[in-house]
Amino acid sequence: MALACREYVTPYRAGTRKDDYERLVALKQALDPLLQQRKSLRFKAKAFHKVEELEDELLDPQAILKVSGGELPVIWLNLTYTPGDVTAEALQPLEKQFNLRLLGEFVDEKAV
Repeated sequence: MALACREYVTPYRAGTRKDDYERLVALKQALDPLLQQRKSLRFKAKAFHKVEELEDELLDPQAILKVSGGELPVIWLNLTYTPGDVTAEALQPLEKQFNLRLLGEFVDEKAV
């Protein structure tokens, strides 16, 4: 079964554990309607404060810093779904609400 994903970062200035938690909860709450409507949609989100944390997750620090304007911390978001199940237009309100900056969109035709 093929899978598609979109990866984003959203820069922010605070970065305390409490602030990270609140932002991640708000992101999950905003995603809930999409998650209920599109059964194939899954997500992973995490706050990163240091380049080493990005490297530990096998993320490309240069790509993330380029998109975030060279700033850390960031919240990283991965949305994974069946191709065609989620449109770019359906994600626009979420992108605007959280200032999500697209890192890339990928399709794996041979995903299991």
